[in-house]
Amino acid sequence: MSAENIERKRAILICTCSGACPSMAKIDFWGLTERVRIELGDQIEFIALHPRLCEEDGERLMGRILKDDLAFITPACAEKKQEKLLREGFQKAGVPMDTVHWIPVSMANEDTAAVFEKIKAALKKPESQSGK
Repeated sequence: MSAENIERKRAILICTCSGACPSMAKIDFWGLTERVRIELGDQIEFIALHPRLCEEDGERLMGRILKDDLAFITPACAEKKQEKLLREGFQKAGVPMDTVHWIPVSMANEDTAAVFEKIKAALKKPESQSGK
């Protein structure tokens, strides 16, 4: 069986946009993370938060933790923005930003409960239906 035919385990990498983005004002990041950990923790390898994944230190983090054998769910800004802003981090890790490795979740203008439901749905998506 080739690596492409293996369903990858999921990890969640949340960008909090430093808590400064008005489109994320209704999200309690600590509450969201705790709920994901408690209710969905058996379905993920790990969950991590970073203040700005699109900045140099966020890209360094991604370069260290993104792995080819995982699919990353990235709750962050709008999906099209993520595609542009997170590209460098994926490149630094040597991991393709494709439907096998990347499942973007837009948190823009959502509240905590809605983002939780989006993450829950992303965990259920088969690789062929996730990401771009």
